[in-house]
Amino acid sequence: MKETPPHRNHVEVGASLVSNAKPEPFVDQTLDLLYFQTFGFVVLHHFFDPRVIASEIDRVMHKGLRYSLGALAGTEIHFQYVPMMTAETPGSLSLLDRTEAMASTLLGGSVIPTRAKGVRYWGNTPWHADSDLPVPSIGVVGYIESLAESNGALRVLPGSHRPEFASSLHALGASGKSAAMLPAHVVTSEPGDLIVFDEHLFHASFGGGTRRQWRADYVFAPVNAEAEDQVKVYFRELYRPDWDGGYDVDRYPSYGPDWRNSGRASVARLDALGVYELAARQEAFTRSRR
Repeated sequence: MKETPPHRNHVEVGASLVSNAKPEPFVDQTLDLLYFQTFGFVVLHHFFDPRVIASEIDRVMHKGLRYSLGALAGTEIHFQYVPMMTAETPGSLSLLDRTEAMASTLLGGSVIPTRAKGVRYWGNTPWHADSDLPVPSIGVVGYIESLAESNGALRVLPGSHRPEFASSLHALGASGKSAAMLPAHVVTSEPGDLIVFDEHLFHASFGGGTRRQWRADYVFAPVNAEAEDQVKVYFRELYRPDWDGGYDVDRYPSYGPDWRNSGRASVARLDALGVYELAARQEAFTRSRR
């Protein structure tokens, strides 16, 4: 699944940009964009109110999870998640809107969101990248706990989103290795900080206990038929028909009426790409396993 990115002491440029609650543009777009393109991530300090998001994550986890902690421990990355796309999670939807504008700036054009979700991770996460598709996409995460090297902070290989670096890592057999086996940068973060990273960036974590995370992903909006086909593949991999996420899909759907009647521009874009059908098929599979 998707867990996440060095900051430069640590990208304090981003901190000034988001110190208030409004979706402001970058103070220095050129510098932040260049940093993101070079290293594959950027950290924005004090971007959101962690109290609001923490409360919503705890609520959806309490009301929405069908499996107890550890039920998904057979997977390589240990996690649970619940979508946060309904009227029960207004803070999440507001944060999704704010980060969409930022994602558009970083990717240099219109973007399409996947969905926002609350995630609970535990244990170690081996080295991996979230995407190997030829589609520009980014992940946006905010941890609710203070994280450092000793308790599961994100570790990244700066610049590994670039194809030549990624090819060398694959030749080295980096994917799946323990986080402690490769030299890495540790991304320390405080509640309210936002980590934005290219989904092709190699990342991992080590030594962590349970940690909560808000996450949303964005893919570059297709501008031709070839790009549209690639984006459709991206969403097909996200919404696999045989995946049971372990949560109440009726109470917390990926795209329920609250989202589809919201009037957001992305609502129609997702519909045109067939994403709602993919999500509905996956949710039907989950219901069949109750």
